[in-house]
Amino acid sequence: VLTMANAVSDLADLVGKSCVLGLSYYNPAGEVLNQRMLAARVQSAGDEGIVLRPLQDERDFTLPPELSCWFIAPKGTFTDSEEQTIENPDFLVTWDVHRKKETGDEGEHEWWEWVPCTVPPTVG
Repeated sequence: VLTMANAVSDLADLVGKSCVLGLSYYNPAGEVLNQRMLAARVQSAGDEGIVLRPLQDERDFTLPPELSCWFIAPKGTFTDSEEQTIENPDFLVTWDVHRKKETGDEGEHEWWEWVPCTVPPTVG
């Protein structure tokens, strides 16, 4: 089992880097709704957020501008939820995403709370 160090101190250091992003979605009761992994490259990073471009998709994905959950990845090959393979990504990043309320009118905006996983992920 490998543990990783967090070595990012500046958002700008992420630009151009590759990562494997792990997302766990929870309902208001704390039950897991969905989990996915994305292999991506950082397009930009600033106070407005960290913009990722998944390898399998041209649609950008924006994360909160939080560095505490970015950990240097161990060497290896990772396969994401879309069956994309990434070799030796720079970082592993994980977030827990909690739905704030269970029901709402059709089309009503659902509020989600993004919680960074600040404990280094383990691999292996």
